[in-house]
Amino acid sequence: MQTTQPVQLSQETRFGTPPFVQRCQALGITLLTIDCEGRILSAQSRNSGAMDPDVVGSALFAGSLRRLAPIWAGREAPEPVALWPGCWALPIPVQRRRQRAGYYVAVLVTREMVETEQIQVICEAAGIDLRAARSRVEAHLPPGAAAVDQWAAMLRWMHGDLASLDQQTHEVDDLTRQLGEVYEELSLVYKLSARMSVTHDPLSFLQEALTELQQVLGLRWAALRLSDDELRLHGLRGRTLIAGHCPCDLDDLGRLGAGLVTDCETSGAAQIQQVCALGIPGLGPANGTILLVPVSRDKQRLAIFFGGQKTDGTALSSVDSKLATAAAQNMAIFIENAMLYDDMEDMFMGTLHALVSSIDAKDSYTFGHSERVAWLSREIARAAGLDTRTVERVYLSALVHDVGKIGVPESVLTKAGRLTPAEFAMVKAHPELGVKIVERIPQMRDLIPGVLHHHEKYNGGGYPYGLSGVDIPLFGRIICLADSFDAMSSSRTYRSAMPVEEVFQELARCSGSQFDPELAHAFMKNVDLARYYAMLADHQDHRSPLNQVMRLTA
Repeated sequence: MQTTQPVQLSQETRFGTPPFVQRCQALGITLLTIDCEGRILSAQSRNSGAMDPDVVGSALFAGSLRRLAPIWAGREAPEPVALWPGCWALPIPVQRRRQRAGYYVAVLVTREMVETEQIQVICEAAGIDLRAARSRVEAHLPPGAAAVDQWAAMLRWMHGDLASLDQQTHEVDDLTRQLGEVYEELSLVYKLSARMSVTHDPLSFLQEALTELQQVLGLRWAALRLSDDELRLHGLRGRTLIAGHCPCDLDDLGRLGAGLVTDCETSGAAQIQQVCALGIPGLGPANGTILLVPVSRDKQRLAIFFGGQKTDGTALSSVDSKLATAAAQNMAIFIENAMLYDDMEDMFMGTLHALVSSIDAKDSYTFGHSERVAWLSREIARAAGLDTRTVERVYLSALVHDVGKIGVPESVLTKAGRLTPAEFAMVKAHPELGVKIVERIPQMRDLIPGVLHHHEKYNGGGYPYGLSGVDIPLFGRIICLADSFDAMSSSRTYRSAMPVEEVFQELARCSGSQFDPELAHAFMKNVDLARYYAMLADHQDHRSPLNQVMRLTA
């Protein structure tokens, strides 16, 4: 026999299934990894004292594997092969990306090998005493040839089970990652949706949404630039909102955002790679790339979100883009709803103003009366410390407080002399007539107390029900004070306007009898009347005979 030099074996495994390798070691099985051409890549050898490390390290053994590998390549489950009597190779194919990458080869040395010629060749090549080698093999008591098929089946099953478990572990890890991403997206959308109310201050909502998005994405800074071209954005138009640490001058960032709103051609998430090319001091290589997402609705560009510098130093990912896109969609819906709400509110207020103006126009001397009373009532409510929503509802109630006069004959409203009892009864009916009009509109039913009770007196001497003190609804007490102040401060058909000093003296005198004393005190102490007198002068000029003629002939 020809003697050859032994093959140097690595103790590293290349196919990366540690549990399978560990189990083979625990079972005392020598395990090789070979490539598809039969070249030995690594070996994991048992520590039992047997001679098989010398077997698998021999050139004779390596040559046998190279001859067998092409034969195994054509078989889905190669059978165990006796390389020579007593030395078995149990091949287990290894798949990577649906292709065969090589084999695990389990080596079993049985009693039959003790008497073979090959053991002598191997021992001579390795410089091992033949008698001692045979003794070690016999002492190890390996299985006989009859058990080889059983060992092969067991190893294949074990490898298959471990490979399946490994695949399932990867799938679970991937599913966990996907669930984490979906959770982040749903959590962000939920938080934004929970705050998405048309009555929510738009600026506050957008700032909160921007801050939430900046923190979820882990960005050092983020910005939201609103369009300059959309007139219906009102106070939001052209605003630049910032979350986190602004990397550059705020004006520069605003100009960048304005340019992105108009010039950005993408409809989805995109990235600016060449940040330095923007030419903005503070935005340099340290900022990495900038993520930008248009905030659009029905192809109408409302704003643009942009931000950069991940705080953990990683690059912007597709997950970041998905989260930003989801947030931008919610922002777009909110902005659109806010604009629609503003449109409806403008239309509603316009209708109300047109209605009250038509009523006030029945008497030129009361022109602008309802508008002035509404303004005074709002200021009294503020001076009394009421919340913002209540203040605005007081304003609306005062605006329509005289809507019932639409049912009072114009001849009675404009009569210069004293009214007859029957005529005064007509005038006294206007609060209840007003209620019949207002109660038909569900959104205005909370305004009824002001409409119905603005002629009640604090001492119980008013109408229509003669209520007194705090039994008079708050809206009624406020509007009563504002209505009386305007009546005394403006000229009527039956008298001229009173000087402001006399008006305040009258308010003080009637405090506690006609007016709620606390409201009267708050009014006289805290309300700046400059705006009121400007409105009064404008309304008086508007109703002058010359101006009325000019308007009629225009």
